[in-house]
Amino acid sequence: MIIGALEELGPCLSSKLAGYLVDNHGLSPDAARQRISRAPEDVRRLSSLPFAHSAAFVYLKSQYATEEYWESLYEAIFSVEGTYSRALASVLCREVMPVHHFYIACGAPIAQKRHIASRAALKRLTDAGVLIEDTLPGIGPCVMTRQTFASPEFDAIAAGVRSRLMAESVLLDSIKEWLRNLAIASFNSVTLRGAPEEQLPSVGTFNWDLSAPSYSTALAERRKGELNPGFIACDVLLIDNVSISAIKPFLHKVKTLQALKNIGRVMFIMVGQRFDNDAFAALRTAGVIPATPESLFGKEIAVAFRDLIKTLKDTVQGVVDSAKLDDVITRLGKLEGALGNMRGSFFELLVAELVRKTFSGEVQLNKICLGDDGKAEVDVWAVKEGVSARIIECKGMASGSLVSDEEIGLWLTTRIKRVRQHLMNILHWNKPKPQFELWTTGVLSPEAQHRIEKTRNANSAKFDLIVVGPEEVRKAAKSVNDESLLKTLEHHFIPAP
Repeated sequence: MIIGALEELGPCLSSKLAGYLVDNHGLSPDAARQRISRAPEDVRRLSSLPFAHSAAFVYLKSQYATEEYWESLYEAIFSVEGTYSRALASVLCREVMPVHHFYIACGAPIAQKRHIASRAALKRLTDAGVLIEDTLPGIGPCVMTRQTFASPEFDAIAAGVRSRLMAESVLLDSIKEWLRNLAIASFNSVTLRGAPEEQLPSVGTFNWDLSAPSYSTALAERRKGELNPGFIACDVLLIDNVSISAIKPFLHKVKTLQALKNIGRVMFIMVGQRFDNDAFAALRTAGVIPATPESLFGKEIAVAFRDLIKTLKDTVQGVVDSAKLDDVITRLGKLEGALGNMRGSFFELLVAELVRKTFSGEVQLNKICLGDDGKAEVDVWAVKEGVSARIIECKGMASGSLVSDEEIGLWLTTRIKRVRQHLMNILHWNKPKPQFELWTTGVLSPEAQHRIEKTRNANSAKFDLIVVGPEEVRKAAKSVNDESLLKTLEHHFIPAP
């Protein structure tokens, strides 16, 4: 009976199967549930993904991992307005996102009674095979659906996601300065989402892309003679159209936080390229500020953000238009704090283009290498098998800035070691000696210079160690006769002499 029902219905929630047994076999609801609980061995249940009211996703052994299985599981998840549907919606609208961004975007709390925590939601969805985690070059550990991971367009999707993330970082830096300049946020207390190892911004029990305390009279409250700050909680999503399903996780965070006591007043901001009408209305009804780059910074800047995403996507895929890149960075440069933490990523793109113009082998951005004790990401990987291996570390920063001694130490002691192991174990590299290069627009401390020289001398038989400083970078740009590339470098990294 159960097997026949599942052959007819396909994989489904146990509640749906019970209803079918009641309607088609004359069983009482209790008898139907008992029959399902005593189902034969061929009937499986997805124990890693429990549903509300003790329901389970059930299927036949032969149905597992088929197209019908995944479609039915998605249908089951979206049939219930809950943690899993919001989390899955957050991934689907972004296609791919860094794992630590999932904790912000999924709509689940860090930890809260009677709520599934964001980390637990991710574990359950990955254990169930609905979501997949993988490390992507230039982005890091990411989460995506199984369908996205298997897509023949995956490389293009990943390039688009990386360009969007870079643009969102520029936008967040600009929003931070906007809030500080208007004295809406406490000046030195604005936090932004950053690298995976950095603590995520939070207000109440949830993570956000940006958070800050505010002593503005509209948000701060005086309690028992003391002034208690309010807060700003902001998320960003620079996709073409932000739909109602895309904002449901954000709205759930807002609603849940508003129900908590002793949080204080919160200004909620959701920033997108453009909102569908129903999404915009839902945000307004919830008391959220639905903002766009245009409403915050004007039409010219909004166009620049769209151009930035397109230009960066092309650049990440190796189609570099130096003039366009310079133009869009210059336009966004009008925003205070616009380059911010993205200066390093822009520099990597420019160095990769310089290398492509002079190197006949493969040039790859953010190559992931496997060492004996972990992974290492190479900023620019230029390898022609049996001929040349150039492994380039990029440190792009404002002219005159000091390169971190700690970063130099990590490069010399960890990254170089792991990349050499990758070359030997994976590529079986023997000769010629690989070149490990440091390209920087910053300044090395005497300690860093001494350490590099010491490492170079100690390993001269194994590899070459080369430092390409600001003037050498300028010479390299001049040598390829690309005026727009040189102009970009001199505009944003190495001022013309």
